[in-house]
Amino acid sequence: MLKLELKRIFSKKINVFAIGLALILAVIFSGFAVTSNRYVDENGNASTGIMATRKLTDNRRAWKGTLTEDELGKVIEQNKNAMTQSSEENAIYGTTLQPIDDIRGFIISVLTPDAEYDESVLNQITEENVQELYDTYHKNMEKMAEEYGKTSVQKKYLEKKYNEIKLPVEYESYSSWDTMIMYVETYSIILAIIVGFICAGIFADDFQTKADAVFFSTKYGRTKAVKTKILAGIATTVMIYCMGIILLSVICFGIMGTSGMNTPYQMYQAYSIYIMSYGQYYLLTVVCGFIASMLAAVVSMLVAAKMHTISVAVCIPFFLYCLLPFIGRALSGYTTLFNLIPTILTNVQASVKVPLIYQIGNCVFRQIPLVMVMYTVMAIALLPFIYKSFRRYGNK
Repeated sequence: MLKLELKRIFSKKINVFAIGLALILAVIFSGFAVTSNRYVDENGNASTGIMATRKLTDNRRAWKGTLTEDELGKVIEQNKNAMTQSSEENAIYGTTLQPIDDIRGFIISVLTPDAEYDESVLNQITEENVQELYDTYHKNMEKMAEEYGKTSVQKKYLEKKYNEIKLPVEYESYSSWDTMIMYVETYSIILAIIVGFICAGIFADDFQTKADAVFFSTKYGRTKAVKTKILAGIATTVMIYCMGIILLSVICFGIMGTSGMNTPYQMYQAYSIYIMSYGQYYLLTVVCGFIASMLAAVVSMLVAAKMHTISVAVCIPFFLYCLLPFIGRALSGYTTLFNLIPTILTNVQASVKVPLIYQIGNCVFRQIPLVMVMYTVMAIALLPFIYKSFRRYGNK
């Protein structure tokens, strides 16, 4: 019965078109991703071709390894030397600054916990400051825990999280992962909209084709057949999401490489409370995108089962992931509420930068894990309502 339902879904022309569109967009997004990084050679010539990311990785390979105080001192010295050179700006950047860009960013992030990115701090830093950089890092962590922890429990939680950061940090160029996280977030929104559209049709098609009377008159029309439709929706979501993400990932990482998979995210955002490597960060983004697609599928199926039409149901994912963020910005007075909306699932990149936590009793939760659990539970909890709504149709 499940095979028959899946066959109906994947044989429908509009669904085939939607899936084809998703795969084509994966290829297009891959093209954007692999050409989005900029590499400058020793002659000052800039390029953004498909090999730019690999060239950038090779350019920074000399700095791969543990960033001890001595290594950080060399970075500061190289940065100051670059500032005093009089040759062409691009040539200086390609040979002197580009190889240490990530590490320069890390030092700036450590020294400016509550300020905007400011390169001028690199010109003001002394040899003594460099040798004490990790001590400064620890002190700033304590200040951040004190500032963002509203209760003693929250402060202890933040201190515990910051203590999980392994110092000195291990570095490897992470350009491919940083790029992919941005594109996979955007692509996951598209997949959620496509999945919602296809899954809404599972419960609306019988009414559109006037076959509902026949469906409900069969032996399992109000029991097993309804469960099969729900299961088919879940299976369709898994298949479409996995196909799209795997295609995008294989193309992009195949071209750009996977350098930096184990580099800690704190290289980019020193005071993030999400202690993870870039590989784990990418996995977190993909899982959040999957939950977003599953939620879109379930809500769309529920609306279609209730209203017996696809017209409203297909708008649900677009509202959740495209319109709701703009509403949140307009209603700035309801920040607490909008910090827990489904959009967080498709905007992980912005959320991991902010030490936003919630306390329930003596338990403290970070924003993203809380949202993940909330909407996973919601998606599961709504499944019985889809079943009840659809099977009761026509019963007096």
